[in-house]
Amino acid sequence: MIAQMRPNRFRMPRGEAWRENFYGYLFISPWILGFLLFLAGPLVVSLGLIFTEYAGFRKITYVGLTNIQELIQYDLRFTGSLRVSAVFAFWTVSLAIIISLIMALLLNQRFRGHVFFRGVFYLPAAVSGIAMTFVWAAMFEKDYGMFNQVLRIFDFDRIGWLTTVEWALPSYIIMRLYGVGHYMVIMLAGLQSIPEDLHEAAKVDGASGLALFRHITLPLLSPTIFFLMVVGLIGSLQVFTEGFMLTEGGPARSTLFYVLYLYMVAFIERRFGYASVLAWLLFLIIMGLTLLQFWLARRWVHYESEVA
Repeated sequence: MIAQMRPNRFRMPRGEAWRENFYGYLFISPWILGFLLFLAGPLVVSLGLIFTEYAGFRKITYVGLTNIQELIQYDLRFTGSLRVSAVFAFWTVSLAIIISLIMALLLNQRFRGHVFFRGVFYLPAAVSGIAMTFVWAAMFEKDYGMFNQVLRIFDFDRIGWLTTVEWALPSYIIMRLYGVGHYMVIMLAGLQSIPEDLHEAAKVDGASGLALFRHITLPLLSPTIFFLMVVGLIGSLQVFTEGFMLTEGGPARSTLFYVLYLYMVAFIERRFGYASVLAWLLFLIIMGLTLLQFWLARRWVHYESEVA
């Protein structure tokens, strides 16, 4: 009875609680307005534009499922751009994970200057994407570029890196791998989170270096690899800057990335309804692939408690 009669000293008066909530919502109102105007609003509008033909500042015409039908039956540029983005995403994510793992294993060793080399390898990832694109464009130049100058030293023929169908997309893959430093940092953090006790116990049992990597390091590093696979795939499927600045989809649509094609449809052809179909389809593709990765992760991603 005494506990029930004791007043709750932490209970805030109703007027004061209302005033505190009001000020709280007032402080976050810029974010709420930004979310409604620049994210939620455009999402709803683009969803409605799927069923229309709209060129901007003109009358909106309802066309039903015509845009979806055109996408499925007639649009060869759509299938080509989807293939280009898929190939680009597969190779960039796969090679980036392998290269960053090798770099992290080397830089995880204690040697003189290892901190310096960690910073050097990460530095390209900190450079602006636009600036780095111009640097790579100069290195890929056919007559005076650095790569062709090196080939000339060894008496190899010059390569049209960005001007031939065979080498345009591989050139973009090479360009993207140059910024693998952020992958390396995350991979290095995953390596350093593995308890040394497990390695020491395995060494006492006579495990070799390869056995340590296969049965301890790699399983405990699988959550980090899984994270990099997810974010890498999402980012690679949305590549745009390099393709827009250098080749604009050429030659012969060999670098027509999906988002670049979406941009062309929306802002060059001014078909916002059809572009909305492409945008929402990209969202569904990324969401589906992400969910698939989470489902498959149950079979190969291991954690410390499971290994121990």
